[in-house]
Amino acid sequence: MLHISIIDDEHLALQYLDLQLSKIEGVHVTGKFMDAKELIKHVQEHKVDAVFLDIRMPYVKGTDLAKQLLNINPSLYIVFVTAYNEYGAEAFEINAVDYMLKPIKQERLAVAVQRIKDRQAMEQKMTPGESRYIIKDLGMLQIYENDIRADVKWRTSKAKELFAYFIHHHHKTILKRDLIELLWSNLFWEKANAQLYSAIYQIRKTLQQIGAPIEIISQEEFYQIDIGHEIQIQSHQFKIAAQRLLNEKEVDREQYFRLLEWYQGDYLAGLGYSWAVKEREELKGLWLELIDRLTEELPLFEKTSSYNVAKLKRLTGFDTEAEEIIKDKCGVV
Repeated sequence: MLHISIIDDEHLALQYLDLQLSKIEGVHVTGKFMDAKELIKHVQEHKVDAVFLDIRMPYVKGTDLAKQLLNINPSLYIVFVTAYNEYGAEAFEINAVDYMLKPIKQERLAVAVQRIKDRQAMEQKMTPGESRYIIKDLGMLQIYENDIRADVKWRTSKAKELFAYFIHHHHKTILKRDLIELLWSNLFWEKANAQLYSAIYQIRKTLQQIGAPIEIISQEEFYQIDIGHEIQIQSHQFKIAAQRLLNEKEVDREQYFRLLEWYQGDYLAGLGYSWAVKEREELKGLWLELIDRLTEELPLFEKTSSYNVAKLKRLTGFDTEAEEIIKDKCGVV
């Protein structure tokens, strides 16, 4: 649940924003305010993840109020809602998640909320001592627990592919007949159905052996994978983070390098799954775009033989397209 507080000096605008936010799933408005002091007190005393605030108010400037709130809670997400567009640069200087112009449409508000959730997902850290699993699928398909690779032994290649397919569609329910068509279309229905049940059983046993909080749920003619909250899917996290960085005007080199370290190879590399081709191409396109944007910035600050260029070459040296981008932009081989 995302806990949001809102402030505006116009009562009707405040009521409207409250109403629209209440229509978005996973959002709870903790309070709506017209007075900055009351909002500050509320943030000090309650759990608040984000604040939506106007910029031009009678007794306080929205950007100044945002700075006060961030001093109280540095992890707070700030979203500006205003009728004026001239404060955009100042808003993003304090790393605002979004800047929306009134009147706000429901669809645009939903985008802002999703941006908060995406950033929260990237920045969220597991508490010390709590188990953390990562399904690494940029490169070889592997499962890690607390940075230690789990010894996963798939009994059959079909079981491994089926597991990868479930992870690929982790937000969806999947028809049994679609799985049979995908993996056992050459068999009669009864035989294919038996192979599916066998593969599901193998996956469940394998996950049980390594203790991963992942469950395959059967629902009549459907299957769905249920992933515990402490599990990250590498490709999913990479896509969210890459899209966020590429949508930002400024290039934060530290964040770019950190994200490029995640990409250790193409999506499900070495596994010739035809259903993965589209996702593989999309993820690689984002990766190359990150490299392209970063290389445009490096020559402005560094010499071509600098540490940063060398680091970029080391991170991307396994791919010829990336090498060509660096050579073209930075003038090095």
